[in-house]
Order: sequence, then structure tokens, then C-alpha cells
Amino acid sequence: MTQTLQTNKQGVAMRTKQGMLGAVDIPWNDDFSLDEPHFRGLLGHLSTLGAHQLYVMGTAGEGYAMSDDRFKHVVDVFVDAMRGTGVGTQVGVISLATEQVVERIAYAHALGVRSFQISLPSWGAVSDAEMLSFFNTVCGEFPDSEFLHYNLVRAKRILDGDDYRMILDRVPNLVAAKQNTNDISLIRSWMQKAPEMQHFMLQAAYGYASQFGECSLLCSMHGVYPELTRKYFDAGSSGDIARTLKIAETFNLHRDGIFGHVDRTMIDGAYDKLLVWLTDQSFPRRLLPPYEGFSDAEAVVSLEYYRRSMEAG
Repeated sequence: MTQTLQTNKQGVAMRTKQGMLGAVDIPWNDDFSLDEPHFRGLLGHLSTLGAHQLYVMGTAGEGYAMSDDRFKHVVDVFVDAMRGTGVGTQVGVISLATEQVVERIAYAHALGVRSFQISLPSWGAVSDAEMLSFFNTVCGEFPDSEFLHYNLVRAKRILDGDDYRMILDRVPNLVAAKQNTNDISLIRSWMQKAPEMQHFMLQAAYGYASQFGECSLLCSMHGVYPELTRKYFDAGSSGDIARTLKIAETFNLHRDGIFGHVDRTMIDGAYDKLLVWLTDQSFPRRLLPPYEGFSDAEAVVSLEYYRRSMEAG
């Protein structure tokens, strides 16, 4: 069972440590097999940038499109490449079938992974009873592991603080959530009603959420702005709200500069793979079918902005 950590500055006994969580994108060859050299190279690079934990196969890592064989290959290489880095590992599992979620977790668990990212089944919105059944079934099968819930709109139900309170009272090893919203009412709800969880917030929301207590950073831009990301996390975790909000605005400007010239909506991995490509133009940006990402012309505009931003300091 997950051990309760010491209380934080607000006197709350947290279920897991505060930190920076980074996504890992998965490069594909022309035939959509795993480009292992680029994958290992990316893991080696990201493990030096300050994130406390890296995860594969969330939405940015195209976890929704994984066959069982592809999933196992990615996990095998991920676990092997991360060994000895000192950085925590987390494996994401996305599936419509709860049975498949358990089977895939069991595969990674056998390789030593003890931290998992899960999402609610997305075929239809779950009821309260169905929600509890899902978390009890999945988390209860692996009592020695920690679970992070990816709270995303594609699951057709966004959990608020009351929902998490209901789950936390029954599921001791649900320790964190990944939150992707700027909705201030939801942020306050999570932070005030489920404060013992680590809520991993994206750059745009981390500054605001930090005003309500201890939270963590989902550092989607740490690969391109690693120093700024570390300063952002430190400002929020130390309670320097003014500096946190100032850095948040800098990230907003960078986001607009890199992505703002493209007005169509793409799948998550398109944006994240572009960020990897900005620092390594040999990294393949292709996505698993049928999804498409940035065109070469669009990517060049992003690259020009990124280079200017780095020169400006």
C-alpha cells in the first residue's frame, strides 16, 4: 500500500511527493515501427533536464493508439533506457476495456514499474458507481503501486473536487491527477477538496493553483525551456506567487509564439512532437494513423520563433 508522506507546509498529509512530471513522445519510423535510437536519445536527454518523473503513452505519447505488441515494445525500451538515470518512471494506459488496462499494467508491473497513469473509459460517460468500480478494480489490483488519474474531457466526464473526495475515501493508492484546464472554479475545487493529491497542472494553470497550496507541475515545455521550467516550479513550490504568475505569463507568450500561427486543432501528440523537433530537427514528427501534425512550413515558423526566443534570453 502507498505510504503517507509527511505533512506539507499547509499541514496536509500528501499521498505522494511534489515534483515535475514530463511527457515522453514516441518517434516512429516510416513503417510506424518504434524508432528506437531516437527514443533512447530523447529519454537520455529528458532525464537530464530536472523532471522528477517521466511518463510514456499518455495522450501526447499516443497511448490511445497502441496495439498490445507496440505497447510492450515501448515499455521494454523505456524501462531499459531509464534504468540508472535516477528519474522516476511512469507508464500510461488508455483503453476502452478495463480488462486490457489491468493486463497492460500487469506487464509493466512485472518489469518493475510502480507508477501508472490511467484515464476513465471514454466510450460513454461513467456514473458515480461506474467511476468507483473502475478505480477500485484497476488500483485495487496493484496495491503496491501509485496511480495518477488523467482528468481529460475525452473521457466525457471531468472529475471535480467532490468526485475525487469520493474516490480518495475508498482508493488509498490513487495519489495524483493530471489536470489540463484553466477553469479557476475547477482548480479551486481540486485544491480545496482533494488537497492530499498531487495535482499536476500545465504551465498556464500552475501559477494560479499554487496560491491554494502544494501542487505539482506538468512540464510540457521543459524540453525547450528547461531553465525557465525549473525556475517556475521552484517559485510555485516556495510560495513566491508573484514570480510564479510572472513566469506563467512568459510561458503563455512562448505558447502563442510557437503554436499561435496555426488555427486548426490537432491531436495532442502533434504539439508535443513539434516541441521535441524544435531542439532536434532529425526527430520524426509523424503520428500514428490517421492523425496529422504540423506541416513542414508550419514547423519552420515555430522554429524561427523558438530560435528568436532563445537568442533574447
